[in-house]
Amino acid sequence: MKLKLISAAIFSLAVLAACGDKGKKSAKTTTPAQSAQSKDENARLKLAFVNADTLNKYYLYLKDQEAAFKKKQDAYEGEMANKEKALQNEFAAFQKKIQAGTMTQTEGEATQKRLGQQQQALEKRHQTISAEIAKEQMAIQEEFQKKLDEFLAKFNEEREYDFIFTYLKSGGPILYANKAYDITQEVLDAMNEDYKSGGSKKETPAAATDTAKK
Repeated sequence: MKLKLISAAIFSLAVLAACGDKGKKSAKTTTPAQSAQSKDENARLKLAFVNADTLNKYYLYLKDQEAAFKKKQDAYEGEMANKEKALQNEFAAFQKKIQAGTMTQTEGEATQKRLGQQQQALEKRHQTISAEIAKEQMAIQEEFQKKLDEFLAKFNEEREYDFIFTYLKSGGPILYANKAYDITQEVLDAMNEDYKSGGSKKETPAAATDTAKK
């Protein structure tokens, strides 16, 4: 399972769009003096970016969540495989009895109905599991985004960046990023330290789901 900074990427798009709109509007009415003032203000903007790929790969919270999620997913898959195999064996045994003529019509109809109900129950269980997995993925993403937002707000109290963007090598709103503005390692180290010290170790979505089922 690969978690991505979807919300942060959208935020960056919004920021770029807003900057683009401002640029278009000012182009119609800007005087030379205003242009000079605008350049001076832009020169004072303090920018930075975080590499989302690196954060997704090395942030300990996400690694722990991925491990817990995979464990649960493997358990789900094992459960479904066992139930499907058991049902297949029952169908095979039913067909043999029909072919051998050792089952009455009434028994055959009752067995066929029962196996059909089991098949429907199995399909319903599969749908339930798929919904639970999707819900848990969303909960993990939302919790991660919340942690990131809260951390960056605190992180930026001293550094006072005007904008912190997210950069994705696999694509995104930012096509090029000067490494001089890269604060990924600083953010990653600080977030991992906070997580290890217990600052972010609240009940995780995966743990909450397990607790609710017990």
